[in-house]
Amino acid sequence: MMWRRFLRSRERISARQAAMVGFVTAVLSAAPGFAGDWSGFFLGTSIARVQAVQSERGSVSASGLHLGYDHDFGRVVLGGEVEVDRSGRVRSDLTEEQTRRIKLRAGYDMGETLGYVTIGSARNETATDSDNGAVYGLGLSYSLNRALRVSGEYLHQDASDGAAVRAPSRDILSIRASFQF
Repeated sequence: MMWRRFLRSRERISARQAAMVGFVTAVLSAAPGFAGDWSGFFLGTSIARVQAVQSERGSVSASGLHLGYDHDFGRVVLGGEVEVDRSGRVRSDLTEEQTRRIKLRAGYDMGETLGYVTIGSARNETATDSDNGAVYGLGLSYSLNRALRVSGEYLHQDASDGAAVRAPSRDILSIRASFQF
């Protein structure tokens, strides 16, 4: 009954709130089962919507690649990842060539599903300059089989460190596919 009222409400929720609700719902509804093996390297691609703070453009699409490694310690999974994406025109006066992120992550193994939090650093590059900022977020991965994962990830990337680029803070919601080897 409560969900029906929630779905009928005309209030809009932010991408951050929707990601949090989805993550918490998935974690709480996951049935305990045998732990899957998340250990190993993974390589994949992503499609994302990027919403820059104080942007008159609205959200833009970004495509990217990622490479990482996870180590499964039973129910706890620790790992790291390097990601590169191209978001293009973020603001009317700012077009980014690419953004590179280095992220550490910690997750909870729920068998075929992995819920995780991530934190790291991001480097934005334009044709003339670059700057750095922090990035943090959460995600949910599902293992289709031993080799293929699909994931959803929400990231918040903080504003630049004061360099000439002055890249805005942004929220990034992505869908990812990865091959584990």
